[in-house]
Amino acid sequence: MSALPLLYPSPLREGATLGLAAPASPPLEPGKIPQIIERLRAQGFQVKAGKYLEKRDGYLAGTDQERADDLNALFADPEVDGILALRGGYGSCRILPLLDYAAIRKNPKPFLGYSDNTALHHAILKESGLVTFHGPNASEAFLSGNEEKLRSSLMHLPGPSGGSLFSRGDSQGETLRTVTPGRVRGRLLGGNMTCLLRLIGTPYAPDFSGAILFLEDIGEKAYRVDGMFTHLRLAGVLDQIGGLVLGRFNHDDEMERWRIDGCLQREAGRLRVPAISGAPIGHFQEQIIVPHGVEAELDATEGRLTFFLPPG
Repeated sequence: MSALPLLYPSPLREGATLGLAAPASPPLEPGKIPQIIERLRAQGFQVKAGKYLEKRDGYLAGTDQERADDLNALFADPEVDGILALRGGYGSCRILPLLDYAAIRKNPKPFLGYSDNTALHHAILKESGLVTFHGPNASEAFLSGNEEKLRSSLMHLPGPSGGSLFSRGDSQGETLRTVTPGRVRGRLLGGNMTCLLRLIGTPYAPDFSGAILFLEDIGEKAYRVDGMFTHLRLAGVLDQIGGLVLGRFNHDDEMERWRIDGCLQREAGRLRVPAISGAPIGHFQEQIIVPHGVEAELDATEGRLTFFLPPG
């Protein structure tokens, strides 16, 4: 948890300029970047690509320094109103020591991404106090099915009182299940489970005391999900949290999905804190945008998650 006062960025305006950076892996398909830029422009945004956006360094989108330089430059650029991560994959954790957190705090703006970008959310929160957003990467933004919701989220960030992220009964809460009933309030922290575990034992690991932890993952077998929960337990993380929100843990194999679900229900149930599963967070088009680091309230009995913004 950051010791700095939280900064909540301003919503984007019509015609805002979006910076595009690749903090982790390059696109899976050649020639994808121009298509992504055109899709963002079709939504009325201006786009400013990072200097090294199309660079490659094996499985990384450029060297560590190049990827960090792009992110630093886009935060510092007064013409850029918000920043989207190109995609996840792997590599964000490698650039954490190279980011200019003081400049990020001086230039607070929305940063959106998920999956491997989980590392950036935690580091930026801890080192600069800026609230960032766990949500679609640029490679998935404004695809069929998420255009209206994503645009609304970016253009109309909630006002001073915060807002509801999801609740049972709305279109985003259809798969919600109460694992352990109860209500708790705490800092909303989490993201991709695999990437979160890479931060344990580093200077960028958050303070989980009383936190509402949200987790999601994709393509991991049940025994690996079990192993990650065991890691969090042995590291003392699960003894500290006040609540648990399980998003989607996607897998192509139906039997593996059944095993994973059993693992999630078992591990969440043994914590004895308010917990829900099936939250609309994770690797799928209709995922919600989660403001990372804000104060939130989880009502696991009713299946509702609400957040509150810092004053000022």
